[in-house]
Amino acid sequence: MLRKVLLVALVSAGGAGAFIGQPATAAGFTCPYIKAVDAPKDAPSLAELFTGATDATADERLGILVIDLRKSGMRPALIVDHLVGAYCPLVVADTSLSDAQKTIRVRRFARQVAGLAYVPSEQDELAVLVDLPLAPRLLDQVNKAADKSGISRDTWIDRAISRQLAAP
Repeated sequence: MLRKVLLVALVSAGGAGAFIGQPATAAGFTCPYIKAVDAPKDAPSLAELFTGATDATADERLGILVIDLRKSGMRPALIVDHLVGAYCPLVVADTSLSDAQKTIRVRRFARQVAGLAYVPSEQDELAVLVDLPLAPRLLDQVNKAADKSGISRDTWIDRAISRQLAAP
């Protein structure tokens, strides 16, 4: 079922002719292996991109790759299709993860890539989307603090982190 949902989402985003599908499976978790037809042939593999990288380095490398793909003329939907399709088999191969964890990883990566691919091209610096699970009690405190300040939760978190980093 998940495979069908992912396939429908990818077909909707990139068009039916934008990819060639071959299934990749492991322990019940499945994903379509998407190889974008008009993807640059010299683009590095995601396995190479993440090898030996910290989270920050991997995010930076991914951002640079997305910028390069955009500069090559690739449409944002195709960038997302291509990168999620390349990432999903890496997650499938990770036998240390449960099916639920694999689903979360692919969804998180898809959100990150979509956030990078759809940034306005005139923007000098790409914002990096950080997906951080918060305990319900902490999230409630953040929401209350943001409401009290009259700003959005995201803005409040951004300001709180900036203040903390500026403090000696």
